[in-house]
Amino acid sequence: MHSPTTQLLEPDLIRMIEDRDYRTVRTALTVLEPADIADLLSSIAPEHASVIFRVLPRQLASDAFAELELSDQEKLLDELGDERSARLIESLEPDDRAAILDELPVEVATPLMGRMSAETRRITQGILGYPAESVGRLMTPDYVRVRRGWTIEHALAHIRRYGKDAETVNWVYVIDHDGTLVDDLHIRVLLLADPETTIEELMDKQFLALRAIDDREEAVRMMDRYNRTALPVVDSLGLLVGIVTFDDVADVAQEEFTEDVQKLGGMEALDAPYVDSPVRSMIRKRGVWLVGLFMLQLLTIGVMGFFDEQLGKAVVLAVFVPMIIASGGNTGTQAASLLVRAIAVEDVRLAQWWAIMRKEILTGLALGCALGLMGATTVLVMSSIGFIDVGEHGPLLAGTVGIAVLFIVIWGTLIGSMFPLILERIGLDPATSSSPLVATLMDVSGLSIYFALALLMLRGTLL
Repeated sequence: MHSPTTQLLEPDLIRMIEDRDYRTVRTALTVLEPADIADLLSSIAPEHASVIFRVLPRQLASDAFAELELSDQEKLLDELGDERSARLIESLEPDDRAAILDELPVEVATPLMGRMSAETRRITQGILGYPAESVGRLMTPDYVRVRRGWTIEHALAHIRRYGKDAETVNWVYVIDHDGTLVDDLHIRVLLLADPETTIEELMDKQFLALRAIDDREEAVRMMDRYNRTALPVVDSLGLLVGIVTFDDVADVAQEEFTEDVQKLGGMEALDAPYVDSPVRSMIRKRGVWLVGLFMLQLLTIGVMGFFDEQLGKAVVLAVFVPMIIASGGNTGTQAASLLVRAIAVEDVRLAQWWAIMRKEILTGLALGCALGLMGATTVLVMSSIGFIDVGEHGPLLAGTVGIAVLFIVIWGTLIGSMFPLILERIGLDPATSSSPLVATLMDVSGLSIYFALALLMLRGTLL
């Protein structure tokens, strides 16, 4: 989706590029935000996009490049050639540079790495050395650090000199003589302090930090919980090795949310945005789950076959099967969705399983009574108007359907709420308890409950 500004510029820019009016192109684009420039670049031909990159200021070009999707980045790098591509990637922030090189094919990434400066290559390789989903992959080594023995005057002079290259100066990190992180101070504290005061006098030695090997979701949780714009990252020895900023964490949060939504929909998470995902990948990601769910539905057929004799005696029982399985499936899906999200944002912990179960039983009881009453009323109304012919056994059938719905709804809340907790306990992603999976499980178990109750309550009457 393009902003009105970029939509207005597209035809004019292409005309200016073809007329070689590069000065006007540069002037027109420098007033735009990097994200808007990225939108514009993704909508025009790669050869035109490469021209724009050659005339843009270096920093603006690298910021816009970081906003592009991987497929657009690859097309642009092909057009720019090895030397220009290496310079462009080298100008990116270290975390963005590492992320792009990690996604590129090895035969493309290796020559690009070889053309970078030794220092840039060392920093990039250091980030790439951490696990793919770790905090270490998100961090940047560009931050401001001061020593505990410095005066405020000395510290502020240091920040003025080196702060322009830092990702952020909102937080200043205090290190010991060996590089160990000992505190973090908000820049406001330094600005308001007496110039002769030492850093150590301002320290409370209470600070937040992430470990480089932590899962990147931990960065999302900590930044949200403590409302921080940046968090320091330490290694196993407590040495400060980088920082993670809110913009990187926001990207991770969006990716994780998208992944959870896709899994809840009953499929594997896509490796790329929807529009960039090839059909082959879509078939594989969705097909595996659909085949599995199809096989599970065979159990439903098995249940129907097991009770075939009873269905033959009272075909009317089959009339209410859709209502029965829908009640269980919808209830289980609701509970699963609530718990998956609650686990993701740490609203609940595994130790609270009994409180969760108790709450869901009470919720299921209330909802089951309401839906069961509606189900029983439906049977009575259909019997009274002649839609179904059960003779004098209408009230008994209504009671069977109503009680079945009650039990099935309670069971659905339990399945939906406990399944994500069980998956979390054994180390699997709770989002795997997808809506289709819970609904399928409820189809099987719900039908079993329904027919078992029918055998118990209708024996000697309709059965």
